[in-house]
Amino acid sequence: MTLPAASNVQWLVDLVQQRLHVIGSGADAKTAGDVFDALGRDVRTRLADLSPHDLHNHPCCSIGLAVIHDDYVQLGRIGDATIIAYRESEVAREISTDFFEAREAGAVERARSQQQTRQEIVDAMFARRTEYIKGVYEESVFSGHPDAVFKVHAETLPLESIDTLLLCTDGFARAVADYRIFPDWHSLGHHAREDGLDSITARIRQRESGPTQAAAAKKFKNADDLAAILLTLESEN
Repeated sequence: MTLPAASNVQWLVDLVQQRLHVIGSGADAKTAGDVFDALGRDVRTRLADLSPHDLHNHPCCSIGLAVIHDDYVQLGRIGDATIIAYRESEVAREISTDFFEAREAGAVERARSQQQTRQEIVDAMFARRTEYIKGVYEESVFSGHPDAVFKVHAETLPLESIDTLLLCTDGFARAVADYRIFPDWHSLGHHAREDGLDSITARIRQRESGPTQAAAAKKFKNADDLAAILLTLESEN
């Protein structure tokens, strides 16, 4: 079964975006966990309406979000989204994981050493994805699968302790974590404020179109999820 979008993942991402607008405008979601629970219910309900009995591989994604209150902000992620909190251009807090990075690097190495066929590589990828959806390990991904388990990683910070938030996907985070376009998140944050996020995206694409890098050799493909948002926060205190 194919969901009504360019791809099943695109269907999920579009729905998440729509529902986040609705959830964010309400007053019921007090924590990151509340938001993820509401999203999960909404996606499962929509999938049930589509009767996805023939949906062999459920789409999944990573999500990073900020729940902002009058005097504090709760940052939460599922999957390999990255959240960086800044205070006067310095990194105040980083919420990220290298779990998925390590798993993919291991899968790439096995595929090469065992000379796996393309079908074997794809089957292994879907098997890992199912494990992430069901929360077998300490990390999970977001999905509307009926057996989905959300492993939410959240931190609460006083609003006055930070002034800027960067929320980005794994693909965007490669600018620091893999490609070393920027030596650290402090440097990337400064560049983002001065020249914008699009300039960073362009540099990532430029790096990936060049000669193969050692970091890229640990992955099956180039970044296909380049997205980021930079938020400026103001405390009422």
